[in-house]
Amino acid sequence: MKQNEIRGQLVAEALAACPTLAPGTPQWDTLWFTIQRAICTRGLCLVTPLGSSSSIFVTPDHAMDELVAAMEWLTGHEQQARAMTPIALFIQLRGVATRGASGSARAAQRDALHGLTNVPPGDPITFTDVDTLEDAS
Repeated sequence: MKQNEIRGQLVAEALAACPTLAPGTPQWDTLWFTIQRAICTRGLCLVTPLGSSSSIFVTPDHAMDELVAAMEWLTGHEQQARAMTPIALFIQLRGVATRGASGSARAAQRDALHGLTNVPPGDPITFTDVDTLEDAS
């Protein structure tokens, strides 16, 4: 069994053991920590956010963004998630966690663009030395 299949199986088992996705139960806590271990980034990886053509470096610092994004998707799509195969569940949660609108790649992209305004997501940014720009006046 491949690593992603194992991780998907762990998440599927934790989801099956969790009768409700309402926080506060031991089963929900187990599901939360299982998703954190099985889905979230633990090293440096290159991710392309959904709708973007530029890849972004994602670090473990963005793991909480991934966890929240995955859990939000899971609670909003509980019936669909429970019907998925373990590998399909892994692929869906990992995609939402990294590439989705509130996932780690978007968070990393926001961090990279911090301070820039009026730049639509996905538009390229070029940094240049101010001294090389011609005076427009």
